[in-house]
Amino acid sequence: MTDLGAIDVRFVDFTGGEPTLAPAFVNTVSAAAARAGMTCGIVTAAHWARTQQGALEFIDKFPHIQNWDISTDIYHLPFVPVENVEIAFRALRTRGRSATMRIAHHDDIGFEEAKLIDYVHNFAGRSIGFQPIGPVGRGKDLITLAAVGESERDPSACASTGLLIQNDGAGAPCCAPLSHETRDSPLFIGNAFTQDLCDMLARWRVQPLIQTIRIWGFRPLEQWLTGAGFVDTPFYRRQTCDECVAMLADPARVRLLDDFANRLEHRIDLAVALMRDFKEPWMEMKLKEEARRYLSGEISVWGD
Repeated sequence: MTDLGAIDVRFVDFTGGEPTLAPAFVNTVSAAAARAGMTCGIVTAAHWARTQQGALEFIDKFPHIQNWDISTDIYHLPFVPVENVEIAFRALRTRGRSATMRIAHHDDIGFEEAKLIDYVHNFAGRSIGFQPIGPVGRGKDLITLAAVGESERDPSACASTGLLIQNDGAGAPCCAPLSHETRDSPLFIGNAFTQDLCDMLARWRVQPLIQTIRIWGFRPLEQWLTGAGFVDTPFYRRQTCDECVAMLADPARVRLLDDFANRLEHRIDLAVALMRDFKEPWMEMKLKEEARRYLSGEISVWGD
C-alpha cells in the first residue's frame, strides 16, 4: 500500500459479492491503505443491519472504511428487507461515515421498483445512485440485451474507476460487466498472486485500448472495426458498459483493436489527451522513456 500511495493511488474500494464476509482481508488491506493516506470504500447489501445497535457495532469492526455504498433492488428484498437497509444507512451517518444508496433496476422501472425507490428516497434524499440490471452473473437469467440504433445508444466514454483485482488475483480492466467475460484478452493485466500490484497498475495506466475508451469512448474502435470489415456487426447498446461487452468480449476482436490502439501515432495522441483531460502523465512518461531508449540505441525500432 505504501508503494501504491507513492505512485498516486488515493482510493481503494472493496466490492463483491459481499466483501464484509471477508473481514480479516478487508481490515488488513484497509488499515495498510489508511496508513498510506488512502481513502477506503466498500459495497455491501447490509444483511448485518437487523438492529440499530447491532449495525453500529458491525460498522465499528471496519474502522478504516469511510465510504459505504449500500446496494439493494427488488431481488435482494426477500433476503435483506428494505428496513434493514434503512437501519444501515442511518447507523453509518451516526458514525460519521459517508453512506450512499445504490439501487439496481430494470430499464423499464416497474411498480415494485418505483415503490422501493420512493421508500429509499424518503430516508436517503439525494444520496442515491442508480445502475441498470445487466446480463451479468445471476442477471444473465433475467436480461437479454438487444442491439439498438445509434440514436438510442449512450455515447458516453467509459467511466472505469481503475484496475480491479478479482478474488483469484486476476487484474481486470474495470469493475463493470466486461470483467466477468473471458480473461483471454489483452485487457486483463497479470495476477496479484504472482505479480507486483504497482507493476500491474502501471501497465493498466498505459494500456492503450483501455485508455482510449476512457478518453474517447467507442468511436475510434468503431472506425477501426469498420476498416477491418466489421460493417454489419450490431454493437450499439443502450448502456455504455453493455456496449463495451458487445464489442470487447470476443478475444480475437480485442486483439485486433489492441493492435490499432498500440500504434505509435495513436499513443502520442492519447498521451496528449490523457494529460490534458485527466492530468495523467503515465502514457507521456512511457513514450519519453521509449524515445530515450531509441535515441540511445538501446532499441533499434520504435513504434513498429
